[in-house]
Amino acid sequence: MKFSALSLGLIAAFSGAGHAAPVTEYNSCINSVALQMISLFQTGSTGLSYADCRKDSDGSGYASGIISFTTRHGDALKVIQEFRTTGSYKGEFDEYMDTLEEYADSGSRSTKNLDGYCDAWNAAADNFEFRLAQFTIVYDKYDVPSQEYIDEIGIKLSVTRAVLYDTAIVDGLGSSKSTLGGIFKATNNAFDSDVTGESGNSVTVNGKYQVDEAIWLEKFLDIREKNSSAGRKNIEAYRSIIMRNELNWSDSVTVTDSDGDDVVINCDFT
Repeated sequence: MKFSALSLGLIAAFSGAGHAAPVTEYNSCINSVALQMISLFQTGSTGLSYADCRKDSDGSGYASGIISFTTRHGDALKVIQEFRTTGSYKGEFDEYMDTLEEYADSGSRSTKNLDGYCDAWNAAADNFEFRLAQFTIVYDKYDVPSQEYIDEIGIKLSVTRAVLYDTAIVDGLGSSKSTLGGIFKATNNAFDSDVTGESGNSVTVNGKYQVDEAIWLEKFLDIREKNSSAGRKNIEAYRSIIMRNELNWSDSVTVTDSDGDDVVINCDFT
């Protein structure tokens, strides 16, 4: 199911619907491109897969929805909990709640006692409120925290902002070396002097060094590739964007997929 009838204004409206407002101005083009790229490398299509549900290839239980929310890491549970607060919830997931909470708390890779879970997810995906719940969790759990890193050093380029958002979703927000926090810190620590470049913006590293943003981003991608086993295809796609010098976006961006083909990703999900 593609995101067509729902507008990007719906996503941006979260800040006025009881959800945390982003630290910097919410850029729907950047976020929509990042989400479509994640979908491209997870499902082979830029169309957002609200109904997708399958056993996770990395052993994280079931993975489902627009960013493969997993039962192991608890973000699938958060989507369902958000959906349960709406008037359109009809008990679709009631029989799974105890198991989902147990697996989220323990980080279990198991799918035991979840027979029929994917059928319930598939059916719920026809519901507007369930699709909205998926975006709400992406926004609250990944977008807002990644924006804080963006503000910390003064990131301006579309491609850099999207990379941090992508890293938060694919690798997580923790402080270990394979997550956004750890990769961000290691990137900053890699610089011990000012570095000039041609991106048009410099970031302030460790409060004192001015580093060209594109050079900072290339180092970030190098460290991410070294320390994380996830998102390798995404990393190469973002490198292809940098090579094309498509650093800021307003309508679309061209990426190279895992088959070496160029794919145009539009900002509007159409």
